[in-house]
Amino acid sequence: MKQSTSKKHSADTAALLLRISRDDGEEGESNSIQTQKKLLSKVAKEKGYTDLLIFSDDGVTGTTMKRPGFQAMIQEIERGNIGAVFVKDLSRLGRNYREVGYYMEEFFPEHDVRLVAVSDGVDTAEGEDELAPFRNIMNEWYAKDISKKRRISNKVKGGSGEPLSPPPYGYMKDPDDPKRWIVDEDAAPVVRRIFQMTLEGQGIGQIATALDRDGILTPMNYWQSKGLNRGGKKNAEKPTHWNASTIYKILSLQEYCGDVINFKTYSKSYKNKKRLENEEENRAIFWGVHEAIIDRGSWEKVQQMRGSRKKKPQKAPERSIFSGMLKCADCGGNLGFHFNQGNHDIKYFNCQNYNNKRGYCNATHYIRLDFLEQVVLQEIMRLTEFASRYEDDFMKAMIGHSMKAAETDQSRKKRELDKLTARDKELDTLFERIYEDNLSGKLTDERFAKMSKNYEQEQGEIGKRIKVLRSELKKETSQLYTADMFLEIVRRYTNATELTQHMVTELIDHIDVYHAERADGEITQRVVPHYHCIGAFEVPDWKDIPEIDILIETRKGVALSYTPEKIAG
Repeated sequence: MKQSTSKKHSADTAALLLRISRDDGEEGESNSIQTQKKLLSKVAKEKGYTDLLIFSDDGVTGTTMKRPGFQAMIQEIERGNIGAVFVKDLSRLGRNYREVGYYMEEFFPEHDVRLVAVSDGVDTAEGEDELAPFRNIMNEWYAKDISKKRRISNKVKGGSGEPLSPPPYGYMKDPDDPKRWIVDEDAAPVVRRIFQMTLEGQGIGQIATALDRDGILTPMNYWQSKGLNRGGKKNAEKPTHWNASTIYKILSLQEYCGDVINFKTYSKSYKNKKRLENEEENRAIFWGVHEAIIDRGSWEKVQQMRGSRKKKPQKAPERSIFSGMLKCADCGGNLGFHFNQGNHDIKYFNCQNYNNKRGYCNATHYIRLDFLEQVVLQEIMRLTEFASRYEDDFMKAMIGHSMKAAETDQSRKKRELDKLTARDKELDTLFERIYEDNLSGKLTDERFAKMSKNYEQEQGEIGKRIKVLRSELKKETSQLYTADMFLEIVRRYTNATELTQHMVTELIDHIDVYHAERADGEITQRVVPHYHCIGAFEVPDWKDIPEIDILIETRKGVALSYTPEKIAG
């Protein structure tokens, strides 16, 4: 190693560099921070160093040199304040062969810094250690091997439904079973409130303001108040200041439906710790593992609302409870919300694809808001009245032949998915077994390569099919789950006398609006609500459930009436 006298430093000052992380396996107390400190202090004093500076990286991987403790030590060396560096072994310095080699071969000699690795018998004051580079290579290989084994272990655990990530805000680990999440009764009401406000049509900014006003701690500050060490930034000055990104993330988490989702992120290698978002087909979803905070129907509806707002933000000065729900019955496009330029009290929707005859829709599909409100309220009143009087008939209509067919198809897909998932887990176990056999010498490298290639090819084919099945089941499961709850939701709005955002959101998926037609001097217009689970439901024409009669005078003095849609049997 090259020696230099270009730097002056305190000859009796030594740095004790301490480090431990999961890279170091299950070495326990023998490699703990405190044990390293005691050992290095003793050795440093024996070698004549009276002034000791401690630099510690607890829980930081050695594959990176961008560690707080290590970088602080480097700065002190550059200032000329350190004459020697003591580590338990070279792996404490790092497990990156190239960078550790740079510091040992160039940086430390240029700054006249003595390096002592106690367990490895390295002391640069006594001359070069020819085995040091090989030790550094082995240290990096060790980190790579540990990383590979951990990835295999995580794949096995994650594939079995064990959560790989900490519980999100609203949940906590079960004290009796750390692998299981339970509802955190202090935080869960906040999560429910955020979803409820969203369903009522309030934006993220409004929700954040309300939570701040009511003194609700942000998730990071809440965990800190509970003594939980969770990564992230904490706002000490304003612990109740909610960021839009925090609320946005809460609204997006499917885990609140009771599901476990593993492998949502990944890293490219054991050296690069940056987490990247994983493709959906590479994730593992396990349904209904823990207690749900948000019912699946409400979660699905919130996703629809958020998607609609993100893609097509409203340009009108205000929103309607029907914004994003109205569809053109002819072209399938959305109806935009507007107000009359001459009289702002007249608010209406029309087809965005018509676009003043420059679009590709054949008519405006103009409909006034006050007329629409009456139609939808009366339709909901008829629906709830029918469900209240004839619950058995309503249940039959909800289930229907198509629902039974869907359930049969779903059962078949679940059986296939279970079979493929079991085989996927079996392949994980087989791969882990041949990997261990290869390390122990029981299996040759050539045989290992051939067998692992076959396993990986089979897993790839299985993964593609699992992706398709999970995607189909996700859609079908959410529909069936909502159907089970729909009757209860309908009961909730029996005897309602006015529309609310929440009522419309919970009951209606979308509304088809037809262009008004003139017949015998009267204009009629068809409006067809499509409810969750049952679609365009026609209430039977029974005497005790009378059809509605809505008539409204338009701004041109022409009477506009409503015609209920007749569903073909």
